[in-house]
Amino acid sequence: MNYYKKILLIVLFIVFLGVLLFLGNEFLNKTSQEPIDEIGNNKVLYIINKGNEDINEYQIVISSDSTVFSLLEELSQINNFELLSTLYKDMGVFVESIDGLKNGTENKYWQYWVNDKLGEVASDKKKVKGSDKIEWKFEVPPEF
Repeated sequence: MNYYKKILLIVLFIVFLGVLLFLGNEFLNKTSQEPIDEIGNNKVLYIINKGNEDINEYQIVISSDSTVFSLLEELSQINNFELLSTLYKDMGVFVESIDGLKNGTENKYWQYWVNDKLGEVASDKKKVKGSDKIEWKFEVPPEF
């Protein structure tokens, strides 16, 4: 009878381990993979840094034709802040003011960065992709 108890305990232990591995795998899949896929595939982190520690962060869903400027326009409508810009033919959009902060104030200007790299084209010409980090900074332009 001792022999049957040992076999029963071994079988129960194996079943317990199987259930534990199955449930553990399901838990890991739900908590770690789904949020990363969701953010990475169709959202960007969008930051508007007004200086003086006045920073607003947003996560916004993008489409295949989203640009840095189109998302800024969308955010201005959703969050009800003023956005002033000028369209220069053949060059693109130049952002003049965001939420009342106008270019030239204290020698500061609005500049955009994508993935910590200063924009090299007009904001309406810069396409974005999922998981990008976009930041508008109101600051004195960097020296080159």
